[in-house]
Amino acid sequence: MTPLMPPPAAIRFMVNGSEVSASTAGGRRLLDVLRRDLGLTGTKEGCGEGECGACAVLVDGELVNSCLVPVGQVDGHGVVTVEGLAGDGPLSPLQQSFHEVGGAQCGLCTPGMLMAAHALLVSGRPAGDRDIREAIAGNLCRCTGYTKIIEAIEAVAGDDEAAVALPTVAAGGASFVVPPGSSEGGPALVRPTSLRDALERLAARPELLPVAGGTDVMVAAADGRASLRPMLDLGGLDELRDIEIRHDELVLGALVTWEELRRSALVHSALPVLAEVAAVVGAVAIRNRGTVGGNCITASPAGDLLPVLLVTDALLEAVGPGGRRLIPANEFWTGYRETALEPGELLAAVRIPLVPDRQVRFRKIGTRRALAIAKVLVAVAWRPGEGLDGPAAWHDVRVALGSVAARPIRVPRTEAVLEGRVPASATAEQAARTVMDEISPIDDVRSTAAYRRTVTGRVLRRIVLDATS
Repeated sequence: MTPLMPPPAAIRFMVNGSEVSASTAGGRRLLDVLRRDLGLTGTKEGCGEGECGACAVLVDGELVNSCLVPVGQVDGHGVVTVEGLAGDGPLSPLQQSFHEVGGAQCGLCTPGMLMAAHALLVSGRPAGDRDIREAIAGNLCRCTGYTKIIEAIEAVAGDDEAAVALPTVAAGGASFVVPPGSSEGGPALVRPTSLRDALERLAARPELLPVAGGTDVMVAAADGRASLRPMLDLGGLDELRDIEIRHDELVLGALVTWEELRRSALVHSALPVLAEVAAVVGAVAIRNRGTVGGNCITASPAGDLLPVLLVTDALLEAVGPGGRRLIPANEFWTGYRETALEPGELLAAVRIPLVPDRQVRFRKIGTRRALAIAKVLVAVAWRPGEGLDGPAAWHDVRVALGSVAARPIRVPRTEAVLEGRVPASATAEQAARTVMDEISPIDDVRSTAAYRRTVTGRVLRRIVLDATS
């Protein structure tokens, strides 16, 4: 039973330039408030899981899926929906281009496509064909076809005058009040102001469910996999957002988002494999919300980052009533969606030792290139020796896998095959056979055990062979 909560305080934010005051549960989806309370039905509901992009909006200029955003997290922020692109005036250049080029048919995907394209065009980043395809990768269309959509976006991107005219927020002026009881309820959202405040609130109310980006928690709540417990919003704790090098370690705050990880110059310099991982996590709207800490705490065996943390001997920094403690990555994931965190603890940071000359490789195998849950994840780390006349032997070898067991794992027998060996063809073949024999994957809705075993061997073989060149 959900504990009784006091009446929610008003949540105040801007939508398309107009003030909104909503006395509603902070854990309700932003999507529901926009559609049901404010009548902004241009924002569509599709999958409810962040995969289709039909509900995409901008929050402070960032593309997000409104089905994954607790409305309490936009308190004090600005939201733009598809209605805001034109306001009360004529169509925006982007909307007009979709109309003229034929970038819309049934219209379900169109609002999300427009918002994704708008976010790209006002970002100042390049907007060539590849950039456009990446920008709309999280927005599914099943009738128009992407060719006309891309043409419509390219037409505006190539028109300097039209691009300059793109509004960053629509003019408003009216105010909207959403009174209590006007729509269905949802879980309460408690918003601490600091990490210390969050820990104190969690100690006082252990039933609180920590939530940051919401890309897993909100989906689990919507489809019934998680009860609608009151939420502890960690999204405002800026002290957990730093990326820095400290004492020969790369330290990632738990609230660092995938997009921040992907674009960090420090990450590209110190450990570029992390940016490679971030690039294959969902699409832009997911990467703008999902966090490093969330990936660790969710403890899915398909967690993209987890094998890389295993092979780099990462330490996970927990903070709780007993103070701070460091948990080695190979001890952190204890079972299926289970971690070594104790009651009352939160994950504060991930600390990765920066080892000189260490090489790290990562591969993800999924059904498609964007928004794919991994069927197989492979990460390999090693330090090369002194190779005078050819490839050097490998030392300090680490091999970690995801989606082949109940938790991310290392494979010590396979590591032993590679340790001290030159990465030649025979070594690659032996390592592939060993890893296929060492793992025991299962059949599930995403793949079969036989496929996972075969692909794991082939991917590891390819990583070893690629290292010879």
